[in-house]
Amino acid sequence: MTEFSVVERVRRPEYTGQNRCVPCTAVNVVIAAVVSTLVGVVVPPAGVAVFVASLVSIYLRGYLVPGTPTLTKRYLPESIRARFDDHEADDEEWEIIEKVEQHRENAVEPEQFLVDEGVVTRDDGDRFTEDFAALRDEHVDANRDSLREPATLATLFDAAPDSVATTDRDYPAIEIDNRIRKWPSEAALLADVATDAAMAAWTDRWADVPVEQRGTIREELRTLGDDCPACGGQITTTADTVESCCGLHEVIAAECGSCGDRLRELDENHEAKLTR
Repeated sequence: MTEFSVVERVRRPEYTGQNRCVPCTAVNVVIAAVVSTLVGVVVPPAGVAVFVASLVSIYLRGYLVPGTPTLTKRYLPESIRARFDDHEADDEEWEIIEKVEQHRENAVEPEQFLVDEGVVTRDDGDRFTEDFAALRDEHVDANRDSLREPATLATLFDAAPDSVATTDRDYPAIEIDNRIRKWPSEAALLADVATDAAMAAWTDRWADVPVEQRGTIREELRTLGDDCPACGGQITTTADTVESCCGLHEVIAAECGSCGDRLRELDENHEAKLTR
């Protein structure tokens, strides 16, 4: 039996994820701490092991002691349960935990994912497959005029259109959920929008990939197209030396030789490749 199948057999989705009961979790963590402390008094190393195993059980199952969800609902005073429901800080903390859990469950190995889904071929260097390249070109044309619409931009980050705010900058940038998202040029933004739409139409797995990882993959794919999304010019690679407070460093950029729009830039220490 594989590790994955064992985890799935243990996991209780009805008590984890969005269904996780915060009071139940808190009660079980307290129980785990008490039990592991008592065990640790007798056998110190075992106490640590018991606590770790208990936390894993709570993480996967939502509880340590069977029947806790029912007992908590029946016997824990409503006033105490309400504190968990109304405490915004706790809600934010658990939202972060859920995001980490979602990322762990759905994160992919980008290069293998793209090859497996038929998006990229490694023949003669990394390139879009012909069918995906054609689909992406269709979405470049379809999104050219709606590029700055909130609904279009919100889709990139699984957000609501009304959460998107424009910013006054020399480059494309928006504020969404109190975070600035930016692109080096209109061509880069158009490439991301078209790639995201094409990926969503191409494979159902794309929607399950974590939002931040989807953004990284979109950036990696900007330079795999044959032409600049903005003007159709040829994409070239350049290297510039930039001075900062820490000294000199080289910036490698992929940009259009016709309109000058930059699709992507990396410093010399970046491990990712600018592929053409």
